[in-house]
Amino acid sequence: MSTKSRRGTGVTADATRESRAFRLLALGGVLAQTASYVSVLQDVTAVVGGTQPLVALVVAMIATATVLARVIRPRTAAVAAVVIGGVGFAYYLTAAGLGAGVVFSATWELLSDSVAFATGLSIFQMIDVRTWTLGFVPAPVFLSWYLALRRRYAASVVAGGAALTFLVLTGDATTGTAALGTVGALAAVGFGELERRDGTVAQTDVLAILFATMLLLSTTVTFVPSAGDSSDPSFLVEGDSTTLEGTTTNAPERVEISGSVELSPEVRFTVRSERAAYWRTGVYDRYTGDQWVRTGQSESYGGGLPSPPGETKTVQQTVRLQGPAEVMPAAAQPVAVGDDAAANTEVTVHGGIRPDEPLAEGDTYRVESAVVDPSDAELQTAGTDYPADVTDRYLQLPEGTSSAFETRTQEITGDAETPYEKAVAIERHLELTKGYSLDIERPDGAIEEAFLLEMDEGYCVYFATTMVQMLRTEGVPARYAVGYTTGQQVADDEWVVRGLDAHAWVEIYFPDYGWVAFDPTPGSAREQTHAARLEQARADGLEDVDTNRSEAVRVSNASAGNQPDEVGRLSERNGTDVLARNETRLTANDPRNLSFDSNGTANNSSADDPDAASDAGRSTDDGFEWPGVEQTAFGLALLVGFVAGAHRTGVIARASRELRLHWQWRQRDPDRDVERAYRRLELLLEREYRPRRRSESTRQYLSALSANGLVDSRVWRVGRLYERARYGDGVGREEADEAVHTVDAIVRDRTPIVRRFRR
Repeated sequence: MSTKSRRGTGVTADATRESRAFRLLALGGVLAQTASYVSVLQDVTAVVGGTQPLVALVVAMIATATVLARVIRPRTAAVAAVVIGGVGFAYYLTAAGLGAGVVFSATWELLSDSVAFATGLSIFQMIDVRTWTLGFVPAPVFLSWYLALRRRYAASVVAGGAALTFLVLTGDATTGTAALGTVGALAAVGFGELERRDGTVAQTDVLAILFATMLLLSTTVTFVPSAGDSSDPSFLVEGDSTTLEGTTTNAPERVEISGSVELSPEVRFTVRSERAAYWRTGVYDRYTGDQWVRTGQSESYGGGLPSPPGETKTVQQTVRLQGPAEVMPAAAQPVAVGDDAAANTEVTVHGGIRPDEPLAEGDTYRVESAVVDPSDAELQTAGTDYPADVTDRYLQLPEGTSSAFETRTQEITGDAETPYEKAVAIERHLELTKGYSLDIERPDGAIEEAFLLEMDEGYCVYFATTMVQMLRTEGVPARYAVGYTTGQQVADDEWVVRGLDAHAWVEIYFPDYGWVAFDPTPGSAREQTHAARLEQARADGLEDVDTNRSEAVRVSNASAGNQPDEVGRLSERNGTDVLARNETRLTANDPRNLSFDSNGTANNSSADDPDAASDAGRSTDDGFEWPGVEQTAFGLALLVGFVAGAHRTGVIARASRELRLHWQWRQRDPDRDVERAYRRLELLLEREYRPRRRSESTRQYLSALSANGLVDSRVWRVGRLYERARYGDGVGREEADEAVHTVDAIVRDRTPIVRRFRR
């Protein structure tokens, strides 16, 4: 074999190896993109159960696509993907209990839901999200991997990108997840293109351009506006996510659990009611480990809501707002809304009410509630005959719930035999062993586990969250409720409710009675902290902390020598069933005689200074803040992509040429200065006429241009100096400066922009 043949074979072998490397990298990119959206779905199933079936399904789809890639054509594969998606959809409908007769209406409803979720509603809000996830994932995984194996990388990225984009639009895909999918798509398309065109590493600027473009687009998608954007933390228009109110009542669909919070002393609304109550604004059923989610979508109020089972007490309330709001506080369980607000009221799947658009200051609405008020003895014998829809929705636990959390719960409820006794045991344990404080640091990981096993204090959000999850580990249906405590009683039938009355508590389901409220937060410590904050606000002269009625009651109590009922402490004890029951349970004559271990010591002395709490979470550093790792990486990626794009389009070359033409940095060597000056002159002549041919000498080139009237005596002078500097005995400093100044003058005369500035 000749040398030439051997050399050719070697080149071919190298090219083959390089092509294989590009293919492997492209396939790795597709897997990375697949992993990005599968990881989001895995996070969802980790909350509701089903991670193992999801992973098994993904592996099965990849294996199926690998086999069929050698057997069927792309068009057939596309049809197969549609069939797989249809099977997943049918599986979802079957699991939801829908028959074939409602397929059309169910299809339309599913499409409507998909549009709604794609405009900002989290898929966590789907009631049967586990089934939906298992029905959603097979089609994009199968089609994306099949197309990648068939070297249809762009189409593969489109198939997987559609799934990822949907999750980005719902708000469930984080920036990191979107970036991973973007990098994967970039690698698939970029390396796939290099493989297809026998590209080399020298063409990596194409990859940089693709990366920057896709990264920018993926980030832009996350900012798509939506009317139902659940990421907006405000629920009351005046609310703030750094306040206690902001962490309880201020989120329409999701409640994020935060660390330290402040208290808002401003009056939010007044209530005229036949009796005191907790004024509920929302109920949440799905827990993710760091937030609460309300599943399902609200529907328009149709004129009446179902009443709880068993005996109830009817309570009429008239609420008057003291500021704009996006909630409708009312005693649980609302069964009717007055005609003044009925047309603008929505109903959640949990029986709560909310306005379909923000209410204004001064708005008034009427609500009728059927209040559940069973005795302790009745709850003790309520049994465990729970409806299926209750157990399906209100026993959810994240898959990652630790055995230590379950074991500790079992220890606390060890002597309890009924759901009611378990609820009382858990409630008493939290009240007696955890202190109340607004100034805490949010723990890493699951909130309820950290609070039960590690933390010594917290506020209502931590108490209620932990109790709900403890009850669920014991098989007792429970849910997380938010709203406001009674407030300050200013008349026999009137209460003034402030932002600092915002609260979270627990609702437990009892057969034949419905949902009953329990409150594990230590009452006295909470009241002391909140009352002190209100007094401080009054002393500071803050506005909107009182109404005429509340101010009159305060003055009346002070003149009589009594302590003012700042946050309705007397009304809460005497008029609220929740707190009245708690007081009874904590007496020494408790008939259940539930024992506590050595860790059951009361620890309610930790009510923190409200001023210190109000300062928590505020930054006092108004100086410069360095960007984080993600922001820096994002900026560098865009910069690299911009530079690569400029290089690929020739912008950098043109900019460099303009810079060299208009500006020259002088050196110590006169000959080098003359040579650079002449190169600048040639750039100008090249633009006006043509470049100098490689076969032409300097004189031949200038002579050719002279025939067209493009060369004057100044050009010839620089040309001669260049010949001496380049080929002769060199030039002096004065001659070098002359050449530079001459070229500067020629450029100014012949460059329109420069001439314009000179004028």
